[in-house]
Amino acid sequence: MKEISTDYIKKVIEIMKNNELTEVALEDEDKSLVIKSSGFTPVIKSKSEPEEEEIKEETTEIIPPEEEKKKNLIPIVSNMIGLYFSRPNPNEAPFVKVGDSIKEGQVICIIETIKLINKITSEVSGKVAEICIEDGKPVEYGQVIMYIEKE
Repeated sequence: MKEISTDYIKKVIEIMKNNELTEVALEDEDKSLVIKSSGFTPVIKSKSEPEEEEIKEETTEIIPPEEEKKKNLIPIVSNMIGLYFSRPNPNEAPFVKVGDSIKEGQVICIIETIKLINKITSEVSGKVAEICIEDGKPVEYGQVIMYIEKE
């Protein structure tokens, strides 16, 4: 194992999910990778990277913090890692722009993970107040994608 890349880890996790595996261990002379999972929440541990990283079930959830409720803004938060895309392809218009009114269930963006396209839908209706990620940039688990103002 030369270097443990994020793409490699994502592929291993996808194989684990598809085959309902709960643990995978890979080793060579100076590195090891152990991925343990309980359900769809694998915990990743590596000798070369002692920090833990968690990947949650792939759905988008809305977490309205108390301070955002006061401002009438609801953050739409990613609960997967990948690349954020605001449009279906480079030649088409974005799914949403700041100021657009959106409906619950409307596609608002795409997050590409391990070459899989995940359409992200809004769980609330309202107006797009802010888009927090640039097109084509990485998005992390728990990162705010955009803020929606309830109408």
